[in-house]
Amino acid sequence: MWELLIAEDETTIRKGLRFAADWEDYSVHVIGEAEDGEMALDMAIELKPDILFIDINMPFLNGLELMEQLRKNLPDAIFIVISGYDEFGYAQQAIKMGAFDYIIKPVNKDELIKTVKRATEHLEKNSRSKRLAQQLEGNKPLLKEKFLQNWCSGSFTEEEVHEQCQLLELKLEGHIGMSVFKVVRGIDDGGAERYWSDSLINFSLKNIIKHILNAYPNVELFEDHSGNIVVLIPGVNMEQLLTQNREIKDYAEKFLGKGIVCAENMFHDLLAFPKQYTELITEVKTSKSLSPMVLLAKNYIDQHYDEHSISLKEVAAIVQVSPTYLSKQIKNELGVSFIHYLTKVRINKALLLIKDPYLKIYEVADMVGYSTQHYFCSAFKKMIGISPMVYKSGVKSND
Repeated sequence: MWELLIAEDETTIRKGLRFAADWEDYSVHVIGEAEDGEMALDMAIELKPDILFIDINMPFLNGLELMEQLRKNLPDAIFIVISGYDEFGYAQQAIKMGAFDYIIKPVNKDELIKTVKRATEHLEKNSRSKRLAQQLEGNKPLLKEKFLQNWCSGSFTEEEVHEQCQLLELKLEGHIGMSVFKVVRGIDDGGAERYWSDSLINFSLKNIIKHILNAYPNVELFEDHSGNIVVLIPGVNMEQLLTQNREIKDYAEKFLGKGIVCAENMFHDLLAFPKQYTELITEVKTSKSLSPMVLLAKNYIDQHYDEHSISLKEVAAIVQVSPTYLSKQIKNELGVSFIHYLTKVRINKALLLIKDPYLKIYEVADMVGYSTQHYFCSAFKKMIGISPMVYKSGVKSND
């Protein structure tokens, strides 16, 4: 039932408006009558009607002044202006101030009823929209996760992606860093969390990621159907992404007492999201299939590739086996030697960093563990087939 307040100084007209129809048949309940503008203002603020009949010419406060003062207090209320002034200027001013309709005295009963019916339909529509908006707001985290999970499969068109991003307020603009994290069950350092369930471990990992990425306001994080944690960071560069991921991995492994594999990449075209996701998942799955010893060694290399002094002897000491045995197992499981794998990691990271137009070649070389630019360029050309400078030029021209 919608509530109606009648503001009209002439008693006869006021009563005529009240009894023009059995308003309850139109889902309208009359909650009061006011004899002047000030009285109408006080009653409206107190009773908060949904609909107001407002006479233009009232003592103390005219109809237009009343509407002006009420608009802030009753933003959704409907004002139906009743006036003896058949002047375009009044009507125009009333409509500008948000009047729903403007009816000239003497009031035609049928016209009034039609106007009230339109007003209640308008209120119903607004009410439904508000309820839907509230439901959407309440379910937004769940809807967002569902959308991101389904987006991974590439089942959305470009138009659908943009529409959903707008609806769910996903601010994925510019260069976006994508990372996939996966907890490896087979590696356990004996920490207190060894008996935690997968869901509890992932819950903890997500909280750690959120905490560390707190400075990035538009981060999106979700768990895919296989239990991988996927993180999207808009506006990040590759150097920042690698640094953040290293921090997340270090902290999470110490806190959870579990091995964690991670893969990351950058993209700026939203349509590239499914392809990037698939590549990262493939990389993570490859790591998960390794024996715990090789996975630990690989993880250590992946985390410490930027250290100039990293060696087979150092990594073997970390996983507590002899260098000879580790070398043999790495060759068996990764298909390449220790030094080849280390070089591959370094060059792959360089390929990502080199896209940053602000980084010089010698800076990239240092960031991926090479003590000299010459040594880096030689290793880069041997693996990629062209020099870093030529590669960087190609990236720039493609942009």
